[in-house]
Amino acid sequence: MLETDPVDLLIADESLEVTEGVRARRLVLLDAPALVERGQEVADEVVVWCDDLRERDEVPTELLADSLPEALTGADLVWLRLPKSLAALDEYAELVTNHADPEVRLVSGARVKHMTLSMNEVLLTHFGSVNASLGRQKSRVLHARLPYPADPTWPRSKTHADLEVTLWAHGNTFAGAKVDAGTRLLTDNLGRIGKVVGAGPSEAATDGGALQILDWGCGNGILATLLARRFRTAHVMASDVSWAAVEATRLTAEANQVRVEVLWRDGLADFEDDSLDLLVTNPPFHVGHAKESGPSLEMFAEASRVLRRGGEFWCVYNSHLPWRKRLNELVGRTTIVAQNPKYTLTRTEVR
Repeated sequence: MLETDPVDLLIADESLEVTEGVRARRLVLLDAPALVERGQEVADEVVVWCDDLRERDEVPTELLADSLPEALTGADLVWLRLPKSLAALDEYAELVTNHADPEVRLVSGARVKHMTLSMNEVLLTHFGSVNASLGRQKSRVLHARLPYPADPTWPRSKTHADLEVTLWAHGNTFAGAKVDAGTRLLTDNLGRIGKVVGAGPSEAATDGGALQILDWGCGNGILATLLARRFRTAHVMASDVSWAAVEATRLTAEANQVRVEVLWRDGLADFEDDSLDLLVTNPPFHVGHAKESGPSLEMFAEASRVLRRGGEFWCVYNSHLPWRKRLNELVGRTTIVAQNPKYTLTRTEVR
């Protein structure tokens, strides 16, 4: 079980102060898995939703909800770890107001350094009353009540005429329905991908079957969708640790009428040795507010296992990072395909 931190403890303590110890009927924990035990002390029923699969795996299965609307239906108390993204907060608040009990109280918290007045403004578009706590141990809580139910606005889409693609996104989807600058470097060089393993955008892997392609860390699904369009006979997969990403990718693939197998997965452990021909990634370097390069380095090491000899590994990353050296060490001969002051795109041929 995850350990609580000052933010978790403040959410629980302030919630009890506001409700004067009155027991909740149904408490929903949004991205706050460490609060399960505290929640069970104050509510008849505790339901948990985690966007991040790694956090979800820390929660007893019987407490997990299969969907956010299901989780929030009838809830009279919600505890939320404030997300980094205002869009994610907006979608969470919208879902709370539309599905929870009319008397619901939303208690959300974060480190003060990660909070902005814009968070209050977002909540005020969905609740009649929003106020902040005095704070404790560099943490603070926002209390929201009197929900305003409204027509749903999430998920959202945007069409990019230059790429002839429509992207969908949930609030927690990386880059939303936009094309972030790192991914743009990949899309600008899409025609150079697959020259070795597929001899162009057509047929098959070395064993005579369909090309096996994976977009790892798929976000809104733009790379998987464009790859599926380019490699029409390939088996294109897209995976991400975020539910908001995999659901957005599913919607994006459907909107653009391509076949993509979407997987809610953590890393590459579920893929067999020598099972992929092409791996493309714009890997995450943050978990929440914290910089986190560990998952990317682990994935680099795993790439040499899951990719067939002669397969390609395409990676875009921040230019100041020493990833080319690590890719040479862990995967194979790595060359720089494109570079600008912020991002570097590399191609690695597996040994």
